[in-house]
Amino acid sequence: MERVMRALGRREEMQGLSPQGDPTSTALRMADKGLLAALIGYLGGTYSANTCIPWFVYDLTHELQETFIATLIGGDSSECATHYDYHTASKKLSLGLSLLLAMNGYKFSVHEVTYERENWNDRYLLRIYRDQDAAERYGVGDLLARVCLQRETFAYEREYEYDLSVDTEQENFAGGSGLLCFHNTPFTNITMDLTPPSTLRDLPVVIGGEVRGETYGEFQHEMDLLNRAFAEVMLEGDARGRVFTFPIPTYNITPEFDWDNPALEPVWAMTSRYGIPYWANFINSDMKPEDARSMCCRLRLDQRELRKRIGGLFAAAPLTGSLGVVTINLPRLGYLAQDEAEFLERLEQLMEVARTSLEIKRKMLELLTEQGLYPYSRHYLQGTRRRFGSYWSNHFSTVGLIGMNEACLNLLGAGIAHPEGKALAVRTLEFMRETLARFQAETEHLYNLEATPAEGASFRLARADKERFPDIITAGTDQAPHYTNSTHLPVSYTDDLF
Repeated sequence: MERVMRALGRREEMQGLSPQGDPTSTALRMADKGLLAALIGYLGGTYSANTCIPWFVYDLTHELQETFIATLIGGDSSECATHYDYHTASKKLSLGLSLLLAMNGYKFSVHEVTYERENWNDRYLLRIYRDQDAAERYGVGDLLARVCLQRETFAYEREYEYDLSVDTEQENFAGGSGLLCFHNTPFTNITMDLTPPSTLRDLPVVIGGEVRGETYGEFQHEMDLLNRAFAEVMLEGDARGRVFTFPIPTYNITPEFDWDNPALEPVWAMTSRYGIPYWANFINSDMKPEDARSMCCRLRLDQRELRKRIGGLFAAAPLTGSLGVVTINLPRLGYLAQDEAEFLERLEQLMEVARTSLEIKRKMLELLTEQGLYPYSRHYLQGTRRRFGSYWSNHFSTVGLIGMNEACLNLLGAGIAHPEGKALAVRTLEFMRETLARFQAETEHLYNLEATPAEGASFRLARADKERFPDIITAGTDQAPHYTNSTHLPVSYTDDLF
C-alpha cells in the first residue's frame, strides 16, 4: 500500500474509528484518477460493506483474471497450509469474487460469520483451497459439494429416456452463497407435431448433413416415440412432483385428429395431472397449423401475413415474434362509458395510444440493434434487414385485452355468458381486429391481437380500478379483486370442462 501511495505521489491523512467509536491509528485517504484509482475505489473504499469486483474484471482474459485473483488473495488474505482465507464485510464482494473464482476453476467455500455485538457488521469468509484436484467435500452455505470420484455403468430396462438439454452456457446459472453453478430450464415454447406436417411430409430427410432417400412422412413411429417420451417426463414433474414450468408445449387439434390413438395416452395423463399442454384449436378455423406459430402461452402469429410480405415462408418462419404487448383494460372502459358507442370510441383512443407506444418501441429497438446492443438478434436478423431495410420488419406489434366479462357487467349489467354479453364481446373483437388492420396498413408494420395471459395485470389493474372507482364491478373480493382472463368465462360459471 505504501508503494501505491508513493506511486500516486500524494495522500491525505485522516483518523479512523473502531467499532466502539474511539479514534484509532491513522488511516489513509487516497485520491487519483485512472484505472488504479478505480480499482482502489472498488476494493479499498471508505465503506467496506460496499466494495465489489470492478465490472471490467469479468471481461479480462483468463490470464489477467488469474493475475487479479492471485494478487487479491496474496495481498489481502490469510495463508494457511491447505487454503487461503479471504475475509470481507461486503456481500457484493463475496458474491463477485465467488463468480470470478468459479469462472476460473477454483475450488472454494463461502461461510457467513455473524456477530451478536451491536454495531459489528457480519462478514463473509471465502476459503480458497490450494489443491484444486483433491477429492474432498466442501461446504457452500447449507449445501455440501464434493468432487465426482467414480462413474458406474448399469443396465437400463426402459426402451428410452428423454432429456431436454442444450449444451450452451445460457442454460446454466450461478446462484446462492458461493455462486454454485445450477442447471436452469431455458424459457422455451415448442409446438409438438403428432404427425408429419404437410410442409415436411414429402421432403427427404437430412441425416448428418446428407440427404437420404426416405421422407419425413415415413417416420411416424419415431414421432410417436418422441411424443410419448416427452409426455412421460413432463408427467413425472420435478424432484418434488411439481410441473415443469418450461418448455411450454403446444399441440394442434385439426379435423383429422386421432382421438383414440393409444400413443396419446401419456399426453392425456399429462393434461389430467398438470393442465398442460396448450391446445391450439384449428377445427372450424380458416387457418391451418402451418399458418400459425405459437410464441408463448397465448401469443400466436398469423404467418400468412409474412407470406403476403415476402411471397414465401421457408426462410422467415423462425425469424418472427412480437416486439411488445400492450394490454387494454376493458372493464374500466365499460365502467366509464354510457353506451356501446362511447365504449368503442374510448377503446379506439386507447388502441391509438398503444400504437404510438409500440411504434416508439419498434423505432428504439431498431436503433439499439444497429448500435450493437442486441448482438445475437442482429446476427440472425441480418437477412431480414437486407431484404426490407430493418431488422425487425418480420416482427409483430401486439395489442391484447383483459376482463371482457367484467366489461360486459359494467356496461350492460350482464356477463359474457349472457347472449347480450357474448354479442358485445364478438363486436368488440371484430372492432379491434379491424382497427389493427388499419394500423397495419397505415404503418406498414405487422400487428396482431392477443388474448393476454395477464398473470400479474389481472390483479394489479383490478386493484388500481377499485382504489379509483370503488363501485366498479370486478371478480374476486374487495380485498383481492381481479379481472377474468381475456374473453374467458368467469371461473364460477360452470364446473363442466366440455
